[in-house]
Amino acid sequence: MATALSAQLAQIAAASKTTLNVKAQKAAHSKSLIYEPQVAAAQNYQALFSICREGYDELCQIDPRYVAFGSTLFSPQSQDEDRTQMTAAESEVLNKRIDEFLRLVGSRLRLMPAIKAVEWLIRRFRLVFLSYRNTGFRSCSAGGPVC
Repeated sequence: MATALSAQLAQIAAASKTTLNVKAQKAAHSKSLIYEPQVAAAQNYQALFSICREGYDELCQIDPRYVAFGSTLFSPQSQDEDRTQMTAAESEVLNKRIDEFLRLVGSRLRLMPAIKAVEWLIRRFRLVFLSYRNTGFRSCSAGGPVC
């Protein structure tokens, strides 16, 4: 009987973690620069990518230096990247690309295209926050550098 009870408790604990993870993922996905949390939580990555990619494309028209990020941070494949499934090395490469982009876009953050592009980084790559220091913007993310 004790073994059966232990097995049941283990199943309940596993289900609880899954439920908490789903809730945590939904809460993280609802953090947005542009949208109210209820609206952001209802968006899928494909719709979000379309909106944010539009902002990125506008940035590229303003300054061709942004084009380099089209094959990484703003590529269609980025919709399938999951930071939580990356190795430490992959996450570090991603952090460096994000930092490069944030340093470049920092002077344009009053423009809606820049806000849309940064929205993608926050929502897809789980940027926790942005902070401005003497050296510029720095990305801080789950598994990323400590700020």
